[in-house]
Amino acid sequence: MYKNKLSKRKRIFIIICIIMNCFIMSSCFSYTDIDRVLFVTALMIDVDDDGNPIVYTECFRGMRDANEGMEKRVIFKGNGKTVFEAIRDMNSLATFKINYTQNKVIIFTEKAAESGIADFIDFLDRDQELLVRPYIAVFRGDADKFFTLEFGQEKYIGFLVLRIIENIGASSRAVTKTFNDFYNQRTMGNGVNVVTIIQLKKETLEPPKLQINGGAVILDDKMVSILTTDEGQGYNFLMNRVSSGTLEITNPCDINKFVTLEILSSKTKTEVYYKDNAITLKKKIKVRVNFGEAQKKIILTKDNIKNIQENSELNIVKATQKIFKVYQGMGIDIFDIEDELYIKYPKIKVENYIDITKLEVEVETEIMNTGDVKNFE
Repeated sequence: MYKNKLSKRKRIFIIICIIMNCFIMSSCFSYTDIDRVLFVTALMIDVDDDGNPIVYTECFRGMRDANEGMEKRVIFKGNGKTVFEAIRDMNSLATFKINYTQNKVIIFTEKAAESGIADFIDFLDRDQELLVRPYIAVFRGDADKFFTLEFGQEKYIGFLVLRIIENIGASSRAVTKTFNDFYNQRTMGNGVNVVTIIQLKKETLEPPKLQINGGAVILDDKMVSILTTDEGQGYNFLMNRVSSGTLEITNPCDINKFVTLEILSSKTKTEVYYKDNAITLKKKIKVRVNFGEAQKKIILTKDNIKNIQENSELNIVKATQKIFKVYQGMGIDIFDIEDELYIKYPKIKVENYIDITKLEVEVETEIMNTGDVKNFE
């Protein structure tokens, strides 16, 4: 009886060991697969004078030869009447398979975005290797020059753009969007999208620097306008896309100086009302901030704190109203008014809805770190 019981325990132990080994030992058998694959880190689509796509890919190849180093950067350029043909053109030049599963960013040149990207989206969505995780951006500049530059901070442009976009979250003025969000947005409502613009920073020391500079407004898959960096803050507050950043307020102790407030968090609630052929779009914005910097000297009296708080609220209201009026005048709904209207009033169809929309903005700023501090320099 005891032997049978012991035998049963041994069998269970052996089975558990086999299962654990299956997980522990699951790995690449050798370097062969990695050595024979080129992983794409960035994909860019440009167009020629006839509107045909020109596709660029930046790839890295893992190496196991100590003399060659651990990795190697490779750039390909392909031409064709379609993106698929341009990709095949690149494949004819590659010694190994080009793999897109590690791609970090899909970039359209300004020329391609202005001429229209509708013919290129199907391939980007259909190909199984082109995952929906990458960011999407528009590049203002020369595509050929772009891939020949060495930026110093990062060897691979794809990783550089990824890290700049993720780090730029510290700015309330930056506009960012993933390809997945872009693809979903283009099939909803009027399909307007605002995506990141990247360009080379002017008047910079060597090596060159890449920067995010505003947003490209995409309507019917064509770039129709550019959202400036200054406009980006008002837009982000309206769209509940501010998590951090700064606000610059006039110093109440010296009107020629400024106080910088650091944004800790921000929440925007949206309400929409339709009555008598008029739409009211109401935004309630609550912002929590800390004092970041004061030019010259500031005395944090109750009156000065209240002054800073009220001015910060007024600045946000002005920024949001300004960007709203600009795009209302252009008849372009970058604020998802149609979607909000449909959610609340699914049976109502409103013509020229953006023309009859009135924006109301309420802002509440909470300053967190006043404490017992009286002077702030």
